[in-house]
Amino acid sequence: MNRRDFLKLSLLAGGLAAFPGLIPSAFGAVAVARRTLVSVTLGGGPDFRHLFPPTIAANEPADSYAMRWWTARASSQGIAADQRNRDGYYQRFNSAYQALTLPGTAQPAGIGMLNRCGWLKEQWDAGHVAVIHNVVGATSRDHSHSLQVMDQGDRTSAPMERKPGWGGRLVTALGGNARVGALTRAPRPFCLGPGAAGHLPTADRVISIANSRALALAERSFLPTDPTWKKVASDQVLARSLKAYYAGRDFAADPVLARIANHEKVLRALSGGVKARLGSGDTAATGAVLPVPDAIRALYAASAPYNSRYWGGQIRNLHDVLALNGIVDAPVLSMEYGGWDTHKQQQSGIEGNLEDLFAKGRGFDTLWPNLDATSRRNLVLVIYGDFGRQLASNGDGGTDHGRGNAVLVIGEDVRGGLYGDPFPARETALFARNLNDDIQGLTGIEHVFGAMADWVLGGDSGTTVVNRGGGLLESGVALDRLFV
Repeated sequence: MNRRDFLKLSLLAGGLAAFPGLIPSAFGAVAVARRTLVSVTLGGGPDFRHLFPPTIAANEPADSYAMRWWTARASSQGIAADQRNRDGYYQRFNSAYQALTLPGTAQPAGIGMLNRCGWLKEQWDAGHVAVIHNVVGATSRDHSHSLQVMDQGDRTSAPMERKPGWGGRLVTALGGNARVGALTRAPRPFCLGPGAAGHLPTADRVISIANSRALALAERSFLPTDPTWKKVASDQVLARSLKAYYAGRDFAADPVLARIANHEKVLRALSGGVKARLGSGDTAATGAVLPVPDAIRALYAASAPYNSRYWGGQIRNLHDVLALNGIVDAPVLSMEYGGWDTHKQQQSGIEGNLEDLFAKGRGFDTLWPNLDATSRRNLVLVIYGDFGRQLASNGDGGTDHGRGNAVLVIGEDVRGGLYGDPFPARETALFARNLNDDIQGLTGIEHVFGAMADWVLGGDSGTTVVNRGGGLLESGVALDRLFV
């Protein structure tokens, strides 16, 4: 770890109380020993209706919901102008989608799923995917405000209002040594916890894991006969200098420096556990004790597209932090994937993104084989964006900012299926109006995120993590049944 990363992690840690759970204890395989929530933020406004469109029949009535949806969405589906008819829509659905049945039954669900999302289809068929429809956060259609609202889990948040994130509040409710693991370049506001009364949110319970293979501090033993280059590498010189500086300095009158010195001491102890479990490098040839699986390494190879490389690095971080069970206690983890603002040529852009997340041999599918049944049962993914898209395509083959959207919840402890009406009857009359019509928000995010908190905590979280008092909840949606 270089000096900048060391200081960043030290500052993120906040105070000495942030670190007791990072002291190495026991080493284990890639495993999830306690309920662990992975929050995946899809910045830009993902169109989950593109992932889950209504099924259409060869003899679909002209006035049905499906027919009107496909007519309104033809351009964003990449359907050529001369194919925009019932036969063209039917052919597109049959070539690009699979019709779903309700989990564990032969009953048609009325929706399809993109063929390219093979791992997600497997999870759906196993009953491990819940799609919560008509969910709403901010209604401003503004990216920064809407992402802030989702990170904070609070629909009342005003633009630029500084509040703790719902992930930070969740680990605060868990107490003990629990931390939020930020697997992204920089921690999202989701990770920040409550500050003292009258103070801004704090990062005391955040650990930044932007590169899990560079998490440990540099420290190497040397023999007198070793070549000079081994002794003068900049990271080794810095490590030795810091140790000597801290050992020789009297911090009695300087509590700020004492705090940093103690951070360094605890981080060095953490480093021993990280190195013993992971080793160095990604492969056995580069010194890894636990090599990164080949399928995961391929995700962030130099030849992969930029978005895919960044996402692949986070999948590696997720693999590693789960492997650090007993060393790093992070039951709440934060990931992100951008590029969902599909105003133009949506079909060509969004389907590649969805493939990165959900295809066989990509994204989560590369992690799942490394988890045993207990680990998969203890791991839940909640996937959401800042807002949804409008009901009809725009004139550029894309869709514009909407309000309501869906949230995906995936895991073996999830009771899969559809929550809320995926295609409300009110929308049927709206498709041809071209008046910026949206999915109507019927379930507030506070109920969805509150259900996640209840699962992690193993009981009713009340309003500790999110304020569910008087919130929106669609009629017939029972999120207290979301987990088995």
